[in-house]
Amino acid sequence: MFKRNDEVGVVLFRKAAILPVGKVVVYFFFMRVLTFGWDFPPSRNGGLGVACFGLTRELMHSGVEVIFVLPKSQEVIGEPRFVFADTARRVKVRQVESYLKPYQSGTSEVHYIESYDRQGRPVIKSRTIIEEAHRFAHQASLIAQEETFDIIHAHDWTSYLAGVAAKIVSGKPLILHVHATSFDQAAGNNVDPTIYKIEREAFDAADKIVTVSALTKNIIVEKHHVDPQKIEVVHNGCDTTEPVRHEPTLAGLKAQNKKIILYHGRITIQKGVDYFIKAARRVVDMDPSVVFVISGWGDMTTQIINQVGELGLSQHVIFAGALWEEERDRMYQSADLVVMPSVSEPFGLVPLEALQHGTASLISKQSGVGEVLTHALKVDFWDTEDMANKILAALRYPVMRHQIVSEGKRELQKMSWREAAAKTYRLYKNLLQYLTP
Repeated sequence: MFKRNDEVGVVLFRKAAILPVGKVVVYFFFMRVLTFGWDFPPSRNGGLGVACFGLTRELMHSGVEVIFVLPKSQEVIGEPRFVFADTARRVKVRQVESYLKPYQSGTSEVHYIESYDRQGRPVIKSRTIIEEAHRFAHQASLIAQEETFDIIHAHDWTSYLAGVAAKIVSGKPLILHVHATSFDQAAGNNVDPTIYKIEREAFDAADKIVTVSALTKNIIVEKHHVDPQKIEVVHNGCDTTEPVRHEPTLAGLKAQNKKIILYHGRITIQKGVDYFIKAARRVVDMDPSVVFVISGWGDMTTQIINQVGELGLSQHVIFAGALWEEERDRMYQSADLVVMPSVSEPFGLVPLEALQHGTASLISKQSGVGEVLTHALKVDFWDTEDMANKILAALRYPVMRHQIVSEGKRELQKMSWREAAAKTYRLYKNLLQYLTP
């Protein structure tokens, strides 16, 4: 990767390095991006961190310098230069490990260590996630005065205020990256008014808005009344390399010729797990050999457990907890079918991950990934009878599943993080090209 020399001043992308390669002249455009995010691997909170990691990695491989700002100190992986907004020189409190999670409501609480008593025991205080987002924005304004950069990129609503604050103090162009809206999280119009207000004000302040699907773009246009010309769709990507094969999980069930249907994701109203369980009841009535595995966490976990009991499915549903890394990959490779029944899914990385591991998916038609993934079974989330019928068809016709996987893997090659980064890179250049030094 090419580095800038700050001693000779700020180098915008239009001041290119011209390097001869054989008989071809290659232009390398330099830019530095101040990026704000709420989550980053190896933190295990969901798809937001995965998307930030994949996109950032490929942007850096394209020669973009990334300064990635996170609200709290945490373990991180990858090549960006990380800045943590809770460092002692900026704020006196220290976060308690792993309490910051994306996809929370505005009233969710964040716990932190304010001080220590005479015995050295921590004094724990709490803030709402909204208060934490405002604290992040305050720190962002200080960080933006300390750093040299050309453009600002903020991921998800929890980081929008930070991006806006950085724009106010620096005057640099601001891109907001929408991974989900308040309407997605509410699975309808009963949105959190505080989050909606942050979205509206931030969208007004942004120079460009990136959405992960046309589905999300339409929500922003219709619900937030944003000019569609201000919005660019950049679909999420995936890693296209062949994954490591693991020893199968649930070997005992497999030995009994049980068929495994996997749900992997958060257990919230947005994800449609309750519809998945209703469909499971219909499937088991037709084929008692089917076992449903639920991998995830969320505020509806107790409700779903109760629903399983009420429908008499306790012998057919396994709650596996939130599976990550090798455990998750083993489950992908062991399942006969992965189901993503989301009520409102801005994109949805799960079916791409499943395909990478050789497993077909059934997804809701209310999912953004369906805009780029042709080879998957599709159903309206609310049509549990059709969902059950398609699950049964996939189990009865393994040739169909294998065809979905083989053709789907070809599609994956066009949905890499490299392609998503290339579109983002062009957006950066378009925003900067008319600026003057």
